[in-house]
Amino acid sequence: MDAPQGSSDSETKSRTRSVWGASPAGSTHAPGLTPGTKEFFEQARERRSSDELPFLRELVPFGSWQGRRVLELGCGAGFDAYEFCAAGCDYTGIDITPENPERVATHLGFYGFRPTVLVADAEQLPFGEKEFDVVFSNGVLHHTPDMSASFREAHRVLKPGGEFWVILYHRHSIFHWVSLFLVQHLVMLGFLKMPFRHRLARIEFTTADVHPLVNVYSRSEVAGILERAGFAVRDTWVRKLTPEDLPNLPVLRSLWRIVPRRWLDLLGRRWGWYVMARGVKA
Repeated sequence: MDAPQGSSDSETKSRTRSVWGASPAGSTHAPGLTPGTKEFFEQARERRSSDELPFLRELVPFGSWQGRRVLELGCGAGFDAYEFCAAGCDYTGIDITPENPERVATHLGFYGFRPTVLVADAEQLPFGEKEFDVVFSNGVLHHTPDMSASFREAHRVLKPGGEFWVILYHRHSIFHWVSLFLVQHLVMLGFLKMPFRHRLARIEFTTADVHPLVNVYSRSEVAGILERAGFAVRDTWVRKLTPEDLPNLPVLRSLWRIVPRRWLDLLGRRWGWYVMARGVKA
């Protein structure tokens, strides 16, 4: 499940660096703005919080970790790093893309924060055992060729009783099975042009000429990987259903826009695009 088909782990990671090196996370939320500017970061962060991830602050207790050591796997452009730093956490972020630590430093520097950010691989963390109180990863580890290794590393660097929070793409979602597989791949004859795993990889916006590995997981699969890594699974959630996740057919686009957001949120608790889990190190 974790390993890409037809490429080595090093090639997969090289594609990942190229994709997010060329196009910083949040680019689709701030069209027309120059990446790296304060205006870019603020608009992308606001759109991300209000449209894509309004549930994040409801589920993740950023404020309760004030003064605690937090490690983020895949810090991207620093949107979640901002939440941790604003909450007073002792924050460290790693990312496999060399451009991202500099982006985080620039982003958070606008607000006077000076987080620790470095280039590193989540499958081989450059930290000792039992160093962190919390490990967090949002929308990143489904791009890694060996996600199980990342989970084991998170377990290794956590203190006893430490928490691992992870958000991944959800296999049993409307976006995955209906919008991508049924509509785009079957009804619109997409299978004649490319395998479905290639279509799945193309969901990520990039200005690079390559696409990343994209894996999807069910709640039970995520729980199983957590348990095998040594975690006790405390919670799992499914969230995130927006009009953009529904079938992109011209006859339906205007209809999706008038569906009440509360209806989409309710459906998203069962068939949303993100599966989120919390594991605790015994």
